[in-house]
Amino acid sequence: MPDTDDAIMHLAGQGFIKLDKKANTKISLTVKGQKTISKFENYFIKAKKRTNIQLMGKSFNLKLNEYREIFPAGKLPSGKPARVNVKSLENSFRWFFENYDFSWSEIMNATRMYVNEYRDKEYMYMKTSQYFIAKEGKNKVKSSDLADYCDMIRDGVQTEEDHFKEKVV
Repeated sequence: MPDTDDAIMHLAGQGFIKLDKKANTKISLTVKGQKTISKFENYFIKAKKRTNIQLMGKSFNLKLNEYREIFPAGKLPSGKPARVNVKSLENSFRWFFENYDFSWSEIMNATRMYVNEYRDKEYMYMKTSQYFIAKEGKNKVKSSDLADYCDMIRDGVQTEEDHFKEKVV
């Protein structure tokens, strides 16, 4: 381990500290030294959690309810309610907005596309409103079908086909 005098001379040589020529024992930090210390102190300060309004916008409560209403009322064929309570949706959307950059408009359009796909199949195998936003896999990795559908909206993909239904007797 280097001795103290060598360390002081090294820091002075790098421009982190300044030695007083008159008094050999007086040492002061330079601007470069202060910036370096501030930079490393910031690594140890816990970042403040962003608020729901910062993440999701001022009217996020209305948007959560609008999103929830797109899903059918009642239970899915799996036995689970299609509409999950708003507090659970809020937590899922916090994760979604921390990880993806989609607008509420894209989210609503993607959700309508998803629900419409399953409507004709009587909602068989459809995910709940919460699992559509985010679902944790076996390896504790979260994935989002909503993000995939939002990408499809951005790419102009349409899954809703215009078709006629006829009953043949």
